[in-house]
Amino acid sequence: MTAATASVRTDPQSAAPPHPDDVPRLPAPPASHDEAVAAARAIAPRLGAYAAEADRLRTLPAEAVRLLDDARLFDVLTPRVWGGGLGFATALLTTEELSRGCASVGWVRAVMGGTTWTVAQFPVEARQEVFSAPSTRVALQLRLSGPPARRVPGGYLLRGMWGRFCSGIDHAEWIVAGVSAPAAPGADPEPHVMLLPQERTVGIDDWHTSGLRGTGSRSFTVPELLVPDHRVLPLSALDPGRPAPHGRPRTTPYRMAFAAVGTVALAGVLLGAARAALDAYAGSPSGASGLDVSALTATVDTARALLLADLDTLAASSTPGGTAEERARMRRDIAYAGTRCREVVNAVYEASGSAVIYDDAPVQRIWRDANAAAQHPTFDLRRWGATPS
Repeated sequence: MTAATASVRTDPQSAAPPHPDDVPRLPAPPASHDEAVAAARAIAPRLGAYAAEADRLRTLPAEAVRLLDDARLFDVLTPRVWGGGLGFATALLTTEELSRGCASVGWVRAVMGGTTWTVAQFPVEARQEVFSAPSTRVALQLRLSGPPARRVPGGYLLRGMWGRFCSGIDHAEWIVAGVSAPAAPGADPEPHVMLLPQERTVGIDDWHTSGLRGTGSRSFTVPELLVPDHRVLPLSALDPGRPAPHGRPRTTPYRMAFAAVGTVALAGVLLGAARAALDAYAGSPSGASGLDVSALTATVDTARALLLADLDTLAASSTPGGTAEERARMRRDIAYAGTRCREVVNAVYEASGSAVIYDDAPVQRIWRDANAAAQHPTFDLRRWGATPS
């Protein structure tokens, strides 16, 4: 069995009966990994037609988001009963296909498609609020700045908090936010995740960047908001090595540590950007200039295969969440794959002649997007380059 095949194998527990309080929603999602990847591949050219507009608007056009909704590509990691049931390999490869058309679309899918993994472990009432809607658009804010949330009867009070880099916030219904809060009255604050209604936040128009402009990853503030208990979860509850206070799906993705695999789909953005750059080069007058396209294509293929192999290892691990070495290798290889793909894009840009400096040159946008994406800390090999001995 190859790494790619093993990564998409059907989980024998995926047919487990749904939680009695969960109610499926329509339309039907892609039934398999192959169908999801094919759906992403099919709409990528149409998304590519929106790429320049997304760059200009500094957010995704509504039509591009609608294509993702219709294909149910935000729901790859949503539990099957709610319209998902696939896994991290599918998240990686659907993001790669979309990013071949537009890196900003791929980035938003990667981020918003990952938050459903977290929502699926919230109390049932919160799951119903999010997953019973016609579309699942949940943005992510890793950590809100400001004073810790205050424990009050029935929930937590947030006041004077703010966050940055909230990708896709313009199109989100909810935001999963990391918040420091006390677990009980008088206790010291500890990390929690909270589900915030996007409409109760105040946006800041500060997304003026070199690349990934179409992600609309702008800042926002939370002037004052009472978050009820059912929209709050201690961060420790997401550790697959610990009991889940509200239950968790009994499928492979929920046995994997999000700290290890949560950013693997972001690597799909750079895989797709590298392939897009090679596509553009092959069709340009510079395409016969002597750049070793075969070697660069092999670099991208190798990066993808490495990530799929690591996902296989974590999926098969006898340790919930994976061993320390398995998790470290996954994080290192995400950084490695992103770094190598960035180098491929840069090689294409440098070989493409002076015309790529114009704003209407697709290679220029791909180059800007890839280098902006690679600035994310998950691709810092200095940080993630070592694995335990």
